[in-house]
Amino acid sequence: MTAGTNTSRSYDFAPSLADVVITAYGRCQIRRSALTPEHLHDAAMEANLMQSEWSNNQVNLWTVDLQSIPLVPGQAKYDVDPATVMILGSWIRTGNAPEKDRLITSLDRDTYAAFPDKTTPGNPTQYWYDAQILPTITVWQPPDDIEPRTLMFYRARQIQDAVLPDGIEPEVPYRFLDAYVSGLAWRVAMHHAPAMAGALKGLAKEMFDTAKQRDVEKSSLRIVPAMSIYTNAVY
Repeated sequence: MTAGTNTSRSYDFAPSLADVVITAYGRCQIRRSALTPEHLHDAAMEANLMQSEWSNNQVNLWTVDLQSIPLVPGQAKYDVDPATVMILGSWIRTGNAPEKDRLITSLDRDTYAAFPDKTTPGNPTQYWYDAQILPTITVWQPPDDIEPRTLMFYRARQIQDAVLPDGIEPEVPYRFLDAYVSGLAWRVAMHHAPAMAGALKGLAKEMFDTAKQRDVEKSSLRIVPAMSIYTNAVY
């Protein structure tokens, strides 16, 4: 190593939303000295709307977390955190230590409606996620009282609100920062620099697609038949 070389490293780049907004307007050729409260209000609104759009472009890996719901014997329907955007992998955890996990599968509204018996307790093998404003999850069959059960699932949640005051950072990882600025620049350009909106929209899509290609989990394809859904056997 060459003498005198500075070997220190930093990984602290995490701009506040205010800095992101200033940069986004800069891409619209609007300097920070020209920004008004109206500019800031429009940017905050568009940042949150963009995050809503991104929630529809799932899966946003940084928003995935593990949830658990203790199941009550005879009860099929349970409330789900309204911040949930979608449910990913799900399983039933049974018994006490040592606990055992068993995958369950999802079904749609019509399939659940077609079940002739929705009340007889048994071993839950499937669930219906009802994605309302106040969402719920319904397991089939309702759990019996043979052993304790917990519904476990990974979910993708909303991105935390974009807030301008107090130097709060947007809740996006480093790999998505350029996509965030690019998307916000396009959105505020529709208000304040419409002549540039077309070009900025193209850049925003390019930056998002690039980040999205990186935001994946790599694994081998494994296909396992879910034989348990055809039986009420207790595990």
